[in-house]
Amino acid sequence: MKTRRRKARHIPRATVCLPRALRLRLLAVAAAVAVVLGGCVPNAESRGRLDLVEAYTTQTDPDWPYLDASDETSSVCGNVTNCVQAVGNQYLVLLKFGTVAEAAEYAATLGDAGYQVDPLVIHFNGTQLPVDVRRDVISSVEQINADSPD
Repeated sequence: MKTRRRKARHIPRATVCLPRALRLRLLAVAAAVAVVLGGCVPNAESRGRLDLVEAYTTQTDPDWPYLDASDETSSVCGNVTNCVQAVGNQYLVLLKFGTVAEAAEYAATLGDAGYQVDPLVIHFNGTQLPVDVRRDVISSVEQINADSPD
C-alpha cells in the first residue's frame, strides 16, 4: 500500500524587513499624524478638570435626556469614597474621582452596571436602557474633553 506524501505548506516570508529603529520612527510619525488629523485627543487629565455640574445641569435636551442631570454630589459622594463630583438622573449617575485608579476601583464594584472612562464612572442605576442607547451614552462620555471648544 502506497502512502501519499503531503505537500509541505509554503508560508510566505516578509519580503521587506525594516530595522527596528526605522519601524519605531514610522510608528511615531503615524501616531503624530493620527493626532493631527483626529484633532484634540481626550485624556484623563482633561476629563479630571471637567466640572460635571456645569456641563450636565445647565442645559437640557428633551430629545436625548440621558445625560441631562441634576447635581447629586452631596448625596452620592458622601457615600462613595474618593468621589469628587456626581450628577444623575433616572437613567444613570456620572461620577468623577480624583484619580483614574480610584475610578477603576469603584467601577470594579459595579459589574455590568458601570463603565469607566478615565476618572469618570457611569453608573447605570435607574431605568433600564436599550443596548444601543447605553452604547451612545458611553460614546458621549468617552468623547468628553474639557480642553475641546464647544
